[in-house]
Amino acid sequence: MADYYGTDTVVSELREDGLLIIRINRPEVANALNGATSDAMENIMNHAEKDKAVRAIIVTGTGKVFCAGEDLSELSEGGECQTVTEHGFGGITARLCSKPIIAACNGSAAGGGMEIALSCDMVVAAENAKFGCTEVGLGIIASTGGIVRLARDINRKDCMELLLTGKKIKAPEAKELGLINYVVPAEEVMDKAIELAEQVLKNAPLALKWTKYLVHAADQMSEEDAMRYCDGAYRFLEKTEDGIEGPLAFTEKRTPNWVGR
Repeated sequence: MADYYGTDTVVSELREDGLLIIRINRPEVANALNGATSDAMENIMNHAEKDKAVRAIIVTGTGKVFCAGEDLSELSEGGECQTVTEHGFGGITARLCSKPIIAACNGSAAGGGMEIALSCDMVVAAENAKFGCTEVGLGIIASTGGIVRLARDINRKDCMELLLTGKKIKAPEAKELGLINYVVPAEEVMDKAIELAEQVLKNAPLALKWTKYLVHAADQMSEEDAMRYCDGAYRFLEKTEDGIEGPLAFTEKRTPNWVGR
């Protein structure tokens, strides 16, 4: 694997198959993000967004915690947050990335860490991990995606309980609520996340990009409008090089050669 705009606090490596692995590397503070770390993640994600060599992304943490949120010791003198970049907390939570992103929660995700996990397309969690939007206990709110995504992703009563109590729930309960995809032993988290990513990497880049866009758009439209949007995207994709290559490879019983066009 090759270094990909990494820093001391964000280890970032790109595999030859296009899988980018980003690892928050501040275990001494439970991988809480300070301004420099959040800026580094923003920079990595900005490059990944434009780079055709990057096909899918895994975000994880060093040690036994995924991310404890913001490093509160680095708030400004006026109490202002220093970790929200152009694309949200850690450069992720306010970004509609065209590449699939998997959160490999090697441990607990709290506050902003929970918001990073919620913003990812899929989540693999260690069985001992806990998840929670804990901001209300600090006199603030889960403003970088926690409130909005929980309100859309789970039922209202469960959403309110999580947000108003600020409690943490264990990974199996988060799975029951539909917040994560897989719960596995801690030592298997990365293996499972990589397995998922490798399944994604078999598919056409443009088809993945448009599928993500359509899923995000669909719940903001009427069913009729969403169906029209999907049909328009299909008509576009079937005329692309990959849209022609896929059916041809299928009929010729070979692996498709995706070019992202």
